[in-house]
Amino acid sequence: QVIKTVRDAGLYVISNYIFGFPEDTLQTMQQTLDLALELNTEMANMYPCQALPGSPLYRTAKANGWKLPDSPAGFAFLSYESEPLPTRHLTAAQVLKFRDDAWRTYFTNPPYLKLVEEKFGPQQRRNVETMAGIRLKRKLLGD
Repeated sequence: QVIKTVRDAGLYVISNYIFGFPEDTLQTMQQTLDLALELNTEMANMYPCQALPGSPLYRTAKANGWKLPDSPAGFAFLSYESEPLPTRHLTAAQVLKFRDDAWRTYFTNPPYLKLVEEKFGPQQRRNVETMAGIRLKRKLLGD
């Protein structure tokens, strides 16, 4: 309902999703992706959960001895060296793969592409399709 109200006011919606919180499972991450697909906002950002230095989650990770990246590039979610937190149920690689697959699923979803074309035109749809065709290389995933 909130998204409809915002759209009715002539505004576009950008949504943000994080996959891989400490208690996440494949099922809970899929629920998050399903929500994203249902909401079908004009733009979406999808992140793997990162315990960024200085954050409460970073302090929790340090206190619990959770593995953290060895370099700043490991904290960058689009980098080759990206290394998100594992969950209690999933490895960091599983979280990263899910995030990358979820991103591709969202930006190739026919209802999303239709929305983009209707609101921003056929050229922007082609831009999104081109963007979605770019696969990130990931050290953690064996690339």
